[in-house]
Amino acid sequence: MMQKKHWGYKGILLVVITILLISMVGCNSASNKADEGAVENDQKPAAASPSQPTGAGTSDKSAALSFKPGKYTAKGNGKNGPIEVETEFTDTAIKDVKVLSQSETEGIAQGPLKIVPEKIVSEQTLAIDAVSGASMTTKGILEAVEDCAKQAGGDLTVLKQAKATAENKEVEEITVDVAVVGAGAAGTAAALAAEDSGASVVLLEKTATPMGAGTMAGGMFAADSQQQKDKKATVSKQWLYDQYMAASDGYMNSLLVRNIIDEAGTTVDWLNANGAKMTLVDAGTGFAFEHIGMPATLHGYQEGGTVAITKLIKSFEAKSGQVRFSTPVTELLTDSNGAVTGVMAKKEDGSHLKVNAKAVVIATGGFGGNNEMMEKYFGKKFTPGQIATNTGDGIQMAWKAGADPYGMTSTQYFAQIFTPEEIVKMAPINKDWYSLTKFSEYPNLRVNTLGQRFSDETKVTLFAVHGAEIHMQPKETEFLILDSAMLNTIKKKGLAAIEPHFSKWKGKRQFYMEFNEPNDTDTILAAENTPTDYTPLLDSMKGTGVVHRAGTLEALAQEIGVDKDTFLASAKQYNTAIAQGNDPMFFSDTKRLVPLKQGPYYAIKYVGRNLGTLGGVRINEKIEATDSDGRAIPGLYVAGADAGGMYGQAYVDFEGGTLGFAYTSGRLAGIHAAGYSHK
Repeated sequence: MMQKKHWGYKGILLVVITILLISMVGCNSASNKADEGAVENDQKPAAASPSQPTGAGTSDKSAALSFKPGKYTAKGNGKNGPIEVETEFTDTAIKDVKVLSQSETEGIAQGPLKIVPEKIVSEQTLAIDAVSGASMTTKGILEAVEDCAKQAGGDLTVLKQAKATAENKEVEEITVDVAVVGAGAAGTAAALAAEDSGASVVLLEKTATPMGAGTMAGGMFAADSQQQKDKKATVSKQWLYDQYMAASDGYMNSLLVRNIIDEAGTTVDWLNANGAKMTLVDAGTGFAFEHIGMPATLHGYQEGGTVAITKLIKSFEAKSGQVRFSTPVTELLTDSNGAVTGVMAKKEDGSHLKVNAKAVVIATGGFGGNNEMMEKYFGKKFTPGQIATNTGDGIQMAWKAGADPYGMTSTQYFAQIFTPEEIVKMAPINKDWYSLTKFSEYPNLRVNTLGQRFSDETKVTLFAVHGAEIHMQPKETEFLILDSAMLNTIKKKGLAAIEPHFSKWKGKRQFYMEFNEPNDTDTILAAENTPTDYTPLLDSMKGTGVVHRAGTLEALAQEIGVDKDTFLASAKQYNTAIAQGNDPMFFSDTKRLVPLKQGPYYAIKYVGRNLGTLGGVRINEKIEATDSDGRAIPGLYVAGADAGGMYGQAYVDFEGGTLGFAYTSGRLAGIHAAGYSHK
């Protein structure tokens, strides 16, 4: 059974970057009116019937469209595996496109899964731009429809021609008190808080649906929410402050950090009052087992991040707020004194929107999806962030308005994942491919591409720490080494026989939604105690570049392409440490390390995982953007991942930190922006 996808640790989110897609999975036609005599692609198409629907704006090329009528099915490669599509054709048009099956990321993919088929039909073209946030999902749908069109004898050259449109110079102009750029967690909170504070507000989002890390996160931290008070489980604010200080070594805005810690509890209560259901859960329930025993900080989504943010937006609209999706902001407007006075945006039809506003809040999610910026600030060795639409738009607009760059080298490396190319290979082979990440929860030997052991394997569920450790390795890569003795134990007794991670919560169920999927300790406890044979899964993945198998450690070194002598020395040092009960290399708790006893041996390749960047614009404790001297840019506020100062170089290692900052900084930005607009 596939392991639950998980944003904090096991999230199926991948680095959403453009990669070459491999050949499509086999497909077949269905419900055709004729089985033979299909029109060849180079055959001259018949003239279109004027009575046949051809979609909006396609009159110039409708005469060139010709198909063998019927319904056809095909599969294209999405982000997480095959996307099966049924396309229905008349003799001169694409009549309907339906997605029959897919395994794409909930919270990201629902936009393209709905919008791309609609656009193909309405525009009668395959020249559809990738829907923001899910470029590979879009490409997978287009691949499948292209195959269907080929089966139906359509002219692919004609179908791939973009609809000709004249430049639309029309400008719509509106006036509000506050304009908010970005409808993720921070932006939605800012818009709602500004509306609650008596301001008129417009919320602008470049994607077609609510987007951002907040839609997929598990929950947010707080010190003194009402739930924490009711359970007598408030968290020491000094303890939280010390966690930030330890993670940053002082490279943080201490006033900002203190303000966020003070306000986070109020933010949780306010979010719950506006429909985003969050419940306090124990530390460690999200697979960060090294957190067990720490104070309970995480208020977990009960309905998932996508539902939560959607409900917050509905609450905002019910209070007279305006929302504009598919409306990317292109520039900030300023007056002669440098004060921000609004924004310019582009509407979906190509026309423009001018928003006159007394204050603007920027919350566009950082720049993890901008490879050029990532290379500039992190060097050639970097992992892109996992939200492709977070391309630094808001950050660059703020800089142009005079804001100071700050926190540009802060990013959230977090555990491990596979490359997009590897996933495209694995997904069609075995639908349970993601269960390979299950092994990453256990203290097995890890080596880098040089064959060197490089960390204390018992600390791998300190996700921020281990993510940074992988980032520091060549090619941001580690190999986890398994032996058959461990696999045989799991086959007989389940994973709990290696380490019982969830026994603490037997009879004490904890529940929340992470990555829009249930995180239920009862279910997971049962799963880890279920005998499971992982050998067929491992063997099925040989040849993908992820799983390697060999009868001896010497042969395994050759399989994974590392120096044999270095690898064998690492394995010997590791096994000796276990046997002697002392690890002089990394001071591990050797009682927990899993020894290498019996072949055949397996190596699973993981790469570093970057959830996204964590800085960009200098702000103060009021969430105002400032210049290098700390002077506020009048009318400009920057919240969430666009804002610098909450971290040093690394993410803080307790649960709910990032989302806590996003929602709380957003709420405070909205309050202060509304107050500024009323001066």
